[in-house]
Amino acid sequence: MLKIYLTIVWRTLLKHKSISLIMIIGLSLSMAAFMLINRYVFDELSFDKFHQHADRIYRIQLNDYKNKVLTNSSALGYYAQGVAIKESIPDVEDFVRVHRADGMLSHRKPNGEVVSFQEKNGFYADASFFNIFSFPLIKGAADQVLKSPESVVVSASMARKYFGNENPIGKILQLQSEWQGGNYLVSGVFADVPANSHFHFDFIFSIQNLLKNEQFANGGWYWANFYTYLLLKPEAKAKSVEDLLPSVIEKPLARIWQRYNISQTMALQAITDIHLNPLSNSEIEPGGNIEIIYVLIVVAILILVIGLLNYINLSTVMGMERAKEVGVRKALGSGKGQLIGQFLFESFIFNFLALAIGTGLFLIATKFITQADFTILTQPVFYLTILGVSCIGFILSGFYPAFVLSSFKPIAVLKGRLSTNASGKSLRKGLVIFQFSASIILIISTIVINQQINFMQKQDLGMSIEQKLIINTPRVLRTGSFTNDIAFFKDRILANTGVKSVTASSAVPGKEIFWTAEFQRLHQDADKFTLCHVVAIDEDFIPAYQIKLLAGRNFTKEMILDDNAIVINETAMRAFGFLTPESALNKEIGDVLPKKIVGVVKDFHQESLKSSTQPVVFYHIPWNSNFMTLSLQNKDIKNTLFMIEEIYKNAFPNNAFEYFFLDAYFQQQYESDERLAKLFNWFAGLAIYIACLGLLGLAMFTARNRTKEIGVRKVLGATVSSIVILLSKDFLKPVFWAMLIAAPLAWYAIDWWLQSFAYRIAIQWWVFVVAGLTAVLIAILTISFHSIKSALMNPVKSLKIE
Repeated sequence: MLKIYLTIVWRTLLKHKSISLIMIIGLSLSMAAFMLINRYVFDELSFDKFHQHADRIYRIQLNDYKNKVLTNSSALGYYAQGVAIKESIPDVEDFVRVHRADGMLSHRKPNGEVVSFQEKNGFYADASFFNIFSFPLIKGAADQVLKSPESVVVSASMARKYFGNENPIGKILQLQSEWQGGNYLVSGVFADVPANSHFHFDFIFSIQNLLKNEQFANGGWYWANFYTYLLLKPEAKAKSVEDLLPSVIEKPLARIWQRYNISQTMALQAITDIHLNPLSNSEIEPGGNIEIIYVLIVVAILILVIGLLNYINLSTVMGMERAKEVGVRKALGSGKGQLIGQFLFESFIFNFLALAIGTGLFLIATKFITQADFTILTQPVFYLTILGVSCIGFILSGFYPAFVLSSFKPIAVLKGRLSTNASGKSLRKGLVIFQFSASIILIISTIVINQQINFMQKQDLGMSIEQKLIINTPRVLRTGSFTNDIAFFKDRILANTGVKSVTASSAVPGKEIFWTAEFQRLHQDADKFTLCHVVAIDEDFIPAYQIKLLAGRNFTKEMILDDNAIVINETAMRAFGFLTPESALNKEIGDVLPKKIVGVVKDFHQESLKSSTQPVVFYHIPWNSNFMTLSLQNKDIKNTLFMIEEIYKNAFPNNAFEYFFLDAYFQQQYESDERLAKLFNWFAGLAIYIACLGLLGLAMFTARNRTKEIGVRKVLGATVSSIVILLSKDFLKPVFWAMLIAAPLAWYAIDWWLQSFAYRIAIQWWVFVVAGLTAVLIAILTISFHSIKSALMNPVKSLKIE
């Protein structure tokens, strides 16, 4: 029986080569697209699940309320909270605090050579770090490596970078940092952090010395600079622990809350939820977006369904041409069950071929197009998902055609009286409508997504980021005076015509400002405070970035009084209750050490247009800087960079020279959106292509079945154009219906997506017209070839066809 089924399948493939090929290609492309999206979704959902205790690790989230209204949610908290929570709540097994330790690292080799680099992936952490998190240690024991205050654990790649092939254990790394520097002894080596971790690091320093820092000595419940993670006991419930948190923080913070008429709460966020549900403020790294995952899952299902509907449509259509085969076999004694078995077997073979080809396309795309690794192929859940979807696809695409084809009546078939009923035609039109509705939705989404990205990238930022070279400020000073060393460097650089200006600042555009402080107008009520972002700058920053001064003046180098002066932006001005920039001048904000407003600048976009503009306060503190911005004017970038590096090394010996261009750095904020746009570009094109394959197959079948009709019409005087219109209009009607259905659904979906942007475009009516006309044009081009070919056929030959 199996041999007979295989023979019939082979003969069917040979006899109906075109439609069979279209069915297989459509199904394989949809399966390949489904696998690609699945790979991305599985990668995003896998973050932090590699930790042995992933189900018990939670990060503390700090929520600020003013007048019972949530004003801020942050991943950062107080360094005293972890200790207090562990002591007060029995269900907490352990905790770990993590604090940034960015700075310059140096290692002096035995021959005197110094290896130094600016590092941005360093953190201070408690000794419990490697016990709570499952980052495997290559050298060292988890409960020992961070016990000493002067210990540091390095990644395998950093061990090679600083020590080559030597054993790093016992080697010394010198840290120059704004927080807590010193000499640290390498006590362990860990494997490089996997990609699916919500934060990545190359160095873990013991936190003990940091907590001796003057800033933290008596500020356990004042400085919110720490990420705190809790490890709950196996039987503990997160909700029960969360309910006990208010009692822990209320006592040490009650006086501050009462003074400023505020309140705070703490919430627990599962470590596996952090990547796709990041907080808007103070995340260690930019996270993903769970909403995009939902969108991609819908897109994957739509594309797969389009491919399956193609198969259902074309297999039932192809079955009409096999009506006589069914009639003969029934007349010879074949039962309905045998025919169903045969058609199900054919469906299985077609689905298997499509799955095999789709898997091959998926592997090729993974390797050469997306440049991704094959880690996903080691996860059994990926195979189970693909297998489950394939089975569902086989059932959906196999059973309906099998029951339809096996239900043909042999007498009617052999007498040539088989006709397609109205319900069958309605179903096929309904499938075409669904396919093109999905395709039009994807086309509209693609257009709007690209519009939004172009809008954000071309919008006036309120400052200039072009031709800006950013260099890290030195950590090892030549003279011991930051001001003198920077002045020496500026003088040498500006003597070269390739640089227009040099300015130092604590932050540069393109990154969240982590320095925040609460301000209020002097003599106002204590509860009327504003949380502001603070940037330390020198007198050259505002002109270098071409930030417009609306009122007042910029900082000046000569005026010592500028130590007490500040400049604010428009948003801060409005937050403090000033109606105009002029009315804010010479007013004071603060309480203990009031600051005088000497200038108001126009709002600028510190971060991407996905984020709203925040109140910003500028301090004139040139020596509290992390970056130097060099405004280049020479187009010979290569030689200019060479000159800058030489001067930097001469001005700041024993410091690593590292740089980046600000425009490219700022652009990185849009990478996830650009990636989404590319995905939609590809999958919208793929969806419309698969839908058109089905339309092409239906056009081929229709043209073949109406050959005699076309011949008769031509004999009676019908023109080629009238015949083409006759054959095309039946296919265009479902496309027009698809336009009407797709438009409101697309508008709702896109409007929902745009709500996540602080600055966004308005959805234009012409987008829907363009998407609809595009679908109609593609449909016309798809079916016109066979329509014209049939219309041009010699009517004598048409009428001879039996």
